[in-house]
Amino acid sequence: MKLIYCKDCRDFFNLPNKIGKLKACRCQKSAGKYLSDGLVAVVTDNCVVAGIDNNTFHTSLVRQNDALENHPDWPRVDFFFTGWIPTIPGEVIKVKTVKEVKKYPFVVEKKTIYSTMPVSS
Repeated sequence: MKLIYCKDCRDFFNLPNKIGKLKACRCQKSAGKYLSDGLVAVVTDNCVVAGIDNNTFHTSLVRQNDALENHPDWPRVDFFFTGWIPTIPGEVIKVKTVKEVKKYPFVVEKKTIYSTMPVSS
């Protein structure tokens, strides 16, 4: 999952799961969408993209629900998941304007995208 942070209005939002569907921030200066492979995203250049590993996020939610249901006396428990800022060219494509994001070709030509997520041992 990719999240977008707008440097102008400081809105933080996810890209829609529906491939090709555009989503923008509150001030409409940052926007993005997934391309045809569902991995590559095109976004405006005035934002920061953050990735979240779906599996570790889901595991954190399951553990949190278990703690809430079975251990209500615990004072506080934090559950962590893996996140990163994509840096490999091609994983995130930056363009200048929201209009360019809308018009960006839908089909991804490069089929192999390697994740920049760190691997724990």
